[in-house]
Amino acid sequence: MRHIQLELENGRSQHFRSFVDQYYCYKHGYINRFGKAKWTDLFWKEIVSKEAKKTNDRKMVIKEHIIPLRVITDKLEQLVKKKTISLAAIQAVLDKYTLFATITRLEDQLLRDAKLNSKMPDEFYDENSPMHDDPFARYKKVGIEYETL
Repeated sequence: MRHIQLELENGRSQHFRSFVDQYYCYKHGYINRFGKAKWTDLFWKEIVSKEAKKTNDRKMVIKEHIIPLRVITDKLEQLVKKKTISLAAIQAVLDKYTLFATITRLEDQLLRDAKLNSKMPDEFYDENSPMHDDPFARYKKVGIEYETL
């Protein structure tokens, strides 16, 4: 997490995808026998759409950030504005907002069509909405049903 802290302190975020994804893999044990992040182990684990669960064809599914990386990056950058760029604060953001799911390519297209592939719906930010700060707000907006495994 120190590398994320250094990037934030220097106004950079271009490497966050790698840093965030690797953090998640290491934290949750998705690593190969050489101790490297093993991305393929994320498929059909933890959160899976009901449609993706019906297939075992890797070509029909994708792994994706439930909360888009752009939103996670924004949350991390807010730490800079609040002057709270501690390792504990960074870890809290990553642990709360970094979640992966396996969804079908058709479901991914639903998110794209709704222009929610890299952002959360407005309700996610609305404190009066039942979807406020709900990681699954995008899925609920487009009708993606999911299960936690």
